[in-house]
Amino acid sequence: MRHGPSKTGYYVLEGLNSFATAYFFNYVLQRLRRELGFNDLETLLLCVLHGLIYIPFSIYGGRFGQRFGYFRSLHVGFSGQLAGVALAGLVPVAWAQVAGVAIWTASMCFVWPMLEALVSEHEPRERLPGRVGLYNVVWAATAAVGVFAGGTLYKVLGAASLYWLPVGVHALQWLALPWMQRQHDAWVIAGSATRSPATAVEERGGLPPAPPMEVETGPAYFKRLAWIGNPFNYMAINTVLAIVPSLSVRLDYDVDRMGWLMSIWFIARAVSFGVLWHWRGWHYRFGWFAGGLLLLLAGFVGVVLAPSLAVLILAQVALGWASAVLYYSSLLYSMDGSETKGEHGGIHEAFIGAGIFGGPAVSALAVWGTGSDTSPAWAVGGFLFAGFIAALVVKRRGNRGSG
Repeated sequence: MRHGPSKTGYYVLEGLNSFATAYFFNYVLQRLRRELGFNDLETLLLCVLHGLIYIPFSIYGGRFGQRFGYFRSLHVGFSGQLAGVALAGLVPVAWAQVAGVAIWTASMCFVWPMLEALVSEHEPRERLPGRVGLYNVVWAATAAVGVFAGGTLYKVLGAASLYWLPVGVHALQWLALPWMQRQHDAWVIAGSATRSPATAVEERGGLPPAPPMEVETGPAYFKRLAWIGNPFNYMAINTVLAIVPSLSVRLDYDVDRMGWLMSIWFIARAVSFGVLWHWRGWHYRFGWFAGGLLLLLAGFVGVVLAPSLAVLILAQVALGWASAVLYYSSLLYSMDGSETKGEHGGIHEAFIGAGIFGGPAVSALAVWGTGSDTSPAWAVGGFLFAGFIAALVVKRRGNRGSG
């Protein structure tokens, strides 16, 4: 059996994109609040727009890459991300920040599904969890660095670094693509004359036909569970991102101190991904999935309503673990056994978009209706509990269908 092409370059692209994304989006929200006068509701509405764009463009981006090629999609994505951030940096007024975020968001949807597909393709099923696990560790760790160091970068390098640093990253990514594509294509061409029909099936991401194995694939309803989990996951974490500027004002923390404090859950998520990558006892276990949903609810409410610094730190650790379990489940169960990985990566990202949109939308309605900056805790918390109930229903129906 031929081993797949080297994936190192894809992990580098992923890490760079995650760092630039975390730095730009987290701190542009803080800049809008601190320097351009956005209030809680306006910040939430920008996050709503971010999610509203992310849903359809993720589906389209996945289909585009599947039809026209992963590398062409990456070229489009990195070019658009660069253009969106550059617009926001060159025109330092509120409308340009919103327009730049919109362009950047739409373009990002041509990137993440392709990176997920590239690290997953040409991998036999027994090696796929390891590839997905490393993918998760890389993006989560570099995002944590972007948030932890972002406040210091913002203060030391100035507010302009919020734009020129991501622009430089996206330009570097774009320039690296031709070489990566040549390496990928050379591997495919070199193997096309010698691979057997069974090997060709393997190189498309699957295995030769074999009787289904419950131990490997788990019950079919787990893919539906994963599609439930990630929207609620991102409802919680994107609501947290949206309220950080308000929380920093309430706590009277400056940009770098707030960045250090709120990087705890990013770091916890990265460490959790590492644990889940090396220990596979959670695969296709409903208890771990359901426990992740409940811990997500507890961690989210704890972060939003934290009465003390100790509670805020503990709640972030819970949020990080729960987010890792739910995200890892969604990506693994979506890719396992799929041959159209670019398209499935787009579907995976679209469900993320549903959460990115849903959390801030519910929170915005709660703030608008009550005028309280803590109302998102109960509004979004209610939806998270509904997600747990929905998971129980799916499991029950899945067990009944297999009986």
